[in-house]
Amino acid sequence: MSDDTAIGRSLSEEIGYWLESASRTLEKRYGNGVPLAKQDILLAHYLYGLTAVVHAGDAPAAHLAAVRSYLGRLIPDERVARALQAVPEEGDSWLENTLDRVEAIGEKQGHALLARGADVIPFSSRHASVAGSAEPAAIERDPPKEALPQ
Repeated sequence: MSDDTAIGRSLSEEIGYWLESASRTLEKRYGNGVPLAKQDILLAHYLYGLTAVVHAGDAPAAHLAAVRSYLGRLIPDERVARALQAVPEEGDSWLENTLDRVEAIGEKQGHALLARGADVIPFSSRHASVAGSAEPAAIERDPPKEALPQ
């Protein structure tokens, strides 16, 4: 999809687009090599980072509700609940490290969404301080690839 097409999308549609892209990337990268539960946790952390910028001024419960809603579009509610409540098992340094990197990628892309769409996408919860600090960078098309080691 071209950037011209992206400009016509709402913020919600943009977030949904990036979440679906992250989901496809996880599926391609790991397939059956990483349990689905871990992939769900990775997806939840990516989405949390992506939406943290947009929901910076919202109550934590509102941000969590948004994350739950977006994830519910892709995976069943029981998997959403498990992903949002899961913590890495003790000693699972791969998952701990990967969660941090995936969330950081999501946050970076959230800033890019705000920077790129500030004049065309309505952001009801945008903080001026967050938007001001965003670098006007292009959004990468396969977001989590840079953080997901083989």
